[in-house]
Amino acid sequence: MVIDMRLDIDSLRAFKTVLELGGVTRAAHKLNLTQSAISHKLARLEERIGRPILLKGSSGFVPTSEGRSLLSYAERLIALHDEAAAHFRSSELAGEVRLGATEDAASEWLAAVLGRFRRLHPRVSLRIRVAQSLVLEQWLRSGELDLAMMQIFVHDKEPHDLELWREDLIWVQSTDHPFTLESSIPFVSFDENCFYRRAAQEALAVTGRSLNIVLECPSRDGVTAGIRHGLGVGVIARRHLEPGLMEIEHSLPAFPQICHIARSGKRLTADLEKTLMEAVCQEMVHGM
Repeated sequence: MVIDMRLDIDSLRAFKTVLELGGVTRAAHKLNLTQSAISHKLARLEERIGRPILLKGSSGFVPTSEGRSLLSYAERLIALHDEAAAHFRSSELAGEVRLGATEDAASEWLAAVLGRFRRLHPRVSLRIRVAQSLVLEQWLRSGELDLAMMQIFVHDKEPHDLELWREDLIWVQSTDHPFTLESSIPFVSFDENCFYRRAAQEALAVTGRSLNIVLECPSRDGVTAGIRHGLGVGVIARRHLEPGLMEIEHSLPAFPQICHIARSGKRLTADLEKTLMEAVCQEMVHGM
């Protein structure tokens, strides 16, 4: 007897969505299906695989060991299926996009988003520049960029900005070489256009203190190395706190929360801007 092992995309998508959202009801709502249809698809998957793939946990469904293996395949198959389907819906989009991004945004993640966008829309030319947020903002205003992915304070967000994620800025110093902080604060900075440096100067001015720049370095690794070895204090996003660095919690002023945004210069055609923003939104909007 030959076992039918064909795994249809719709069933795999239902399985993946149930695990992402934690339940059949939420998955049915997202996929615009009935709960019984979702349950049927899950049962069909288990029947074809011949073993359980889901367990009911206290906070929702969790995968079995076989389910975890299936999920890994499902994610790749669904992504390839959706990309292939989009590819053969011939794209009429055309034009040039000049995109600016910070080092944080211009990660492998952004490269994956833009690589996929380029394959789906081969007539669109992408040009990407990486720089500090303050530089990106200047380029956007002067017309050198069409779209910028940069950091701003939450209270500076504009109505049409696409918010990607929020995070906290913290003062840090070396765990092994802590400072006694006085009126002039030794500071490790990216460069004169560093958003963190500007924020630190403005926060300290209220307290009557100032920064003494002891190191300027264009890379995050260089800045954190300088702080770790005791050259000075610095400002980083909390998620970048690493061994050898510790937060300065009480002796320096706190910062407002920042957010990473995508901001348009309103120079692209409406269809091109909308499609690119949707691609960024689908993949990059998250809580860090």
